[in-house]
Amino acid sequence: MTRLPISSYALVAANLIPLVGVLFYDWNAILVLALFWIENLIIGGFNVVRMVTVSVRSKEWSGLFKSVFFIFHYGAFCVVHGSLLTKIIGYPEVQYTTYFEQSNFPLAEIFLEGVAVFLSFIDNLAPEIWLGMAALVLSRFVSFIENFILRGEIFTARLGKLMKQPYQQIIVMHIGLVVGAMILQKLNSPVWLLALIVLLKIFFDFKQHKKRHENEQGEYSEVIKDI
Repeated sequence: MTRLPISSYALVAANLIPLVGVLFYDWNAILVLALFWIENLIIGGFNVVRMVTVSVRSKEWSGLFKSVFFIFHYGAFCVVHGSLLTKIIGYPEVQYTTYFEQSNFPLAEIFLEGVAVFLSFIDNLAPEIWLGMAALVLSRFVSFIENFILRGEIFTARLGKLMKQPYQQIIVMHIGLVVGAMILQKLNSPVWLLALIVLLKIFFDFKQHKKRHENEQGEYSEVIKDI
């Protein structure tokens, strides 16, 4: 039996926290779905670090511009998803002017709205959301160190692939969260359904994480053979 990497256990453990919260500590749908939306931001943040690292390692300086483009494109994607999610689950509308001064630039307003939603979640859902966020950041950090650094993905990663990877990783989760939020809203957020959504996310995350890094390890093995 193949031994699972530490990052797989870390990923499951981080996702078990909201499950325990739902079953034993009255975590509601808003808290859980807000946490999963924030996880998208965490995934994007670590991907930017990977892109910058690969750019510097390979001296492909155009990668730094690609990293900036990714921040804007991925950020806008997450903002739209966050706005949709808050409307579905009945979260109070958040105005970015609550936290920032009025902006005259439409592009800036889009990102300020996303930041305002994030800050609102922190203000209204603390301290529970801090625990969930810390676990998710730690999980992604463990994966970054174990897979990207120690297992050599830094040598096989390509900027074009890194730009697409987070979308492949989260698009199904985005759709699932929106559909799940709609069902939860329709059924008045029963605990069993919220717990089921968390369990399905754990299963999906684990399978996707395992498959992605097994593919990366296969590429790294081929590189080592050619040396």
